[in-house]
Amino acid sequence: MFIPALAVYLVLKSGGRISVALVLSGLACSLLLLIGTIVLRMLLRKARGEANATADRIPLLLRMRWPAIALCVAAAGANGAEWLSGSLQLLAQYVAPAVLLLLAVLDYVNYYHVQLQHFNHAPDWQRLISGRGFRRSHLAREIECWKRERPRGA
Repeated sequence: MFIPALAVYLVLKSGGRISVALVLSGLACSLLLLIGTIVLRMLLRKARGEANATADRIPLLLRMRWPAIALCVAAAGANGAEWLSGSLQLLAQYVAPAVLLLLAVLDYVNYYHVQLQHFNHAPDWQRLISGRGFRRSHLAREIECWKRERPRGA
């Protein structure tokens, strides 16, 4: 949650004000960072071979998905309204919420859909530059397995 706090600090330090766009973007970014922490801990537990490493976390992560989307949409609306009503200057007050929102949306896509990071693992990088595109995220694959394996009606 350091990144949203840093954004608030920079906005205040530059003489800006705390706006609805900054608060909503900070909340969206923080929620996605929390989701990322849960996903990474879940994958670590799975790599260690712990029983039910994913089964108890997937329902929680699925429930967190819609609030994350809602916060991103609300933050996008607030950012748009702020940019339209303000002077379209590149001030920290306007840039910080937009950057936080961008980070939140990228994290959402990275966790729930496709893996966006391809610079830290050579086979992923090769896949990307070969034209085969992005691979599904670890969480997306875990959700798919969980849905396939859970009993009907659960």
